[in-house]
Amino acid sequence: MATINSFPGSPFQRALAAGIEANVPTAVIGEPGQGKTATMESATSGWGRHCETVIGSNREATDFLGVMIEDKGAIKYSSFQWVKNLNNAAKGLLLLDEFNTSAPSTMKGMLRVVQEGYVGDTKLNDTVSIVALMNPIETAVDAYDLPAPMANRMMHLKWVFDTSNWLENVGTGFQNTKPLPLSEMLAADPLSRKAAVSAAVTTFLKVNSKFLTPPVPTDPVKAGGAWPSPRSWTNVINVLSRLDRYDEESAFLVVEGLVGEGAATEYFKWLAAADLHDPAEVIDGTVLVDWKNERADRLFALVQGVTTRPRSLTGPCWWTGRTNGPTACSPSSRVSRRWAFPVAVSCGARLPSSWPSAPRAASRMWLSPPRRSSRTTCPTTSGACHSASPTPSWNCSATPSTR
Repeated sequence: MATINSFPGSPFQRALAAGIEANVPTAVIGEPGQGKTATMESATSGWGRHCETVIGSNREATDFLGVMIEDKGAIKYSSFQWVKNLNNAAKGLLLLDEFNTSAPSTMKGMLRVVQEGYVGDTKLNDTVSIVALMNPIETAVDAYDLPAPMANRMMHLKWVFDTSNWLENVGTGFQNTKPLPLSEMLAADPLSRKAAVSAAVTTFLKVNSKFLTPPVPTDPVKAGGAWPSPRSWTNVINVLSRLDRYDEESAFLVVEGLVGEGAATEYFKWLAAADLHDPAEVIDGTVLVDWKNERADRLFALVQGVTTRPRSLTGPCWWTGRTNGPTACSPSSRVSRRWAFPVAVSCGARLPSSWPSAPRAASRMWLSPPRRSSRTTCPTTSGACHSASPTPSWNCSATPSTR
């Protein structure tokens, strides 16, 4: 197992790298004079990304919307050179400097840029990431707390000054410094990792629903930072998926930076106690599961993780019985109706109709849904599957019979 000290770079650097690679807008706050802008511009170049720095304090809303022009009898918004430069590059990074000193009207103009990547009528490529730099309001010029809608769109990180790097390279003007490659700081297989992360987050929120849609903070300081919402939890899944599963320090910075310290603390306390299975290890047979005696929440998270994995990574063999996975939904197991029924529906909905094993897999999901159902018998097995409608939702071509 990897240890905390075995990862390259600092937890801050890895959390920032994960946000950039996940294409989740990231706000970095740090005291003035510590080289935030120069460091980010240099690192971006070293990562092979084109960087465009836009300073919010000297921009207006139209600088993010464009001006109306006529084009072949239709009115559209013009684009900008910095947008074209980013889109013409293989990969890019939009650096929004002095972010919290932007005029309120300018901040409104940047809402769609930050969330959807639209500048006027032009869409930034998916290969363009966004990082905003700002000083604390106490030391910035005419700064203010971010509006709640903008703050909730972003991951919030505190800048960590690299003292040793500065001492070693200031004498040479930082000419020989190279940033750590993003790939070295992040998970090797983010697609597989995302299945486990998504399962953990959704299971946590199923038993702690108060953290999914709590009221927006009324305190402007808290509203201008990280707080829980469906959007920020989605970003948690996307960014955490980029980190190594054992990189706990960076993981906490990510979750704290997206949903706040309180929700992050509760999530990691629950995660440690839950001791969830890794779907990839169960699928490849590294870990064996006692399906009939396992805790319901662990099974829910596991099957959720399997159903969210790309089909190319899961394959039909998992459903045909090698690991006997779908029996997690059987009445003989300890999975309660509260846990099993949503999972079974999810399993069935995600089974590709092209898989010959789909009816067999569906037939193994013996469960009693919350309302009266009809029994159907699969033509390929001697088992039976239940559906809340005459036609099973998992496309099992069986003939209904009287229960």
